[in-house]
Amino acid sequence: MTDEAKTPIDAIIFWDLMATVVLSILAFGTVEPWSIALFEINALLLSGLLALRPVIDPMVRLRGLRLLLPFAAFLALAVIQIIPFGSNPQVTAPELIPITQLGPRTLSIDPQATREAAAKILALLIYFCAALQVMRQSDRRRIAMLIFAGFGFAVSLFAILQRLTYTGKMYWIRTITPYAAPYGPYGNYNHFAGMIELLLPVPLAWVLLARIDEGKRILWSLSIIMMAVGAILSFSRSGTLILILQAGLLIALIARSGASSPVLDRQGTGKALLPLILAAVIAGMAFWIGDQALLKRIGTFGQGSSEYSVATRLQYWSASWRMFLDHPVTGVGLGAFPAIYPSYGISSAKYERLEQAHNDYLQLLTDSGLIGALIAIWFLFEIFRSLRFGWQHLDAMRSRDRAWLIGGAVSIIGILLHSLVDFNLQIAANSLLSVFILGTISVQSTKYKV
Repeated sequence: MTDEAKTPIDAIIFWDLMATVVLSILAFGTVEPWSIALFEINALLLSGLLALRPVIDPMVRLRGLRLLLPFAAFLALAVIQIIPFGSNPQVTAPELIPITQLGPRTLSIDPQATREAAAKILALLIYFCAALQVMRQSDRRRIAMLIFAGFGFAVSLFAILQRLTYTGKMYWIRTITPYAAPYGPYGNYNHFAGMIELLLPVPLAWVLLARIDEGKRILWSLSIIMMAVGAILSFSRSGTLILILQAGLLIALIARSGASSPVLDRQGTGKALLPLILAAVIAGMAFWIGDQALLKRIGTFGQGSSEYSVATRLQYWSASWRMFLDHPVTGVGLGAFPAIYPSYGISSAKYERLEQAHNDYLQLLTDSGLIGALIAIWFLFEIFRSLRFGWQHLDAMRSRDRAWLIGGAVSIIGILLHSLVDFNLQIAANSLLSVFILGTISVQSTKYKV
């Protein structure tokens, strides 16, 4: 099956997407008002370009409608949460009334936060739609993989160098709060690990599956090594465990699919050692650079629930569950978690309020209730349905396209697992990278739908 003809406007959309993926990560993960504003403004510009596509070429049609519908439903829920449905009676001493009980009544406890969340969801919906429209071509997926590998290498090298020469400033110039735990361009090392979980599997699948010369295979292997070492030296325990699981899952999926691999096939005995060589080099470099600090971090695995970060997470989750039970249908409002959490639990963030539940699934329940959970299940069902067609037609794909489909699926599985103990999907840069990968592997799969 041939790819569609290239058009200039699609090329602009593609390069805008790739630039945004990279720059959103470099902009501290896009968590500050200025970077979020640019992120959303760029999404509006992209929406204009998407609207021009059928005007320039009447043969162009909207792709991935079934995937876009649950995303749009989630946005609609956010809008419904901020619609006023009545006013509270006037009070003589408003200073004595909780702020959530003043003004028009809405389903959201914090309408302003929900408006901001809705704007971010709309931006992500546009980026997802853009990926569905322009990532159908194999050449663009190849370029995206090369960008993943090159950028992943560079940002991991930067993160390692910054840790070794850390002065208390990000990029060596920006002073940050002493309560942050920065690594690379992120204010939290777990989010760097989440980014690597998304970036690394596609180049790794490329190395294992693609029919390329050995020089290129070695070059991409160096990128994989640097990304893996960077993630391990972030000292994110969940990130390290998930990377190991992703590597095993990737090899298992390749074997299960029956796809021919120039590395893993039995006749290539020497090449079959490549995964073991990569693992040995990664472990050796990580322990050489990390030294005692890495060993100390590994030692915390045996502390169980008594370890500080585990104990605090258990407190957050208990309080969040009570919050959900009090607001089971529509939740407290998307983005409203920080405003209401003090009524349920105590933050360990000292002088800062707790912004997230440290479990994206639990926060989905607290912020959007059972309705939001059902929408999320609908979305995952449509994604699975789409990928099933691609899986059934792996033999019809080029080796590099098989690598994208399997590697991209492993990327998404990894970030979904990490979301059990963290909030990577609340970080705009990581959520953008997630929807970009989802859009790419979904539209790649639907090419084969009859």
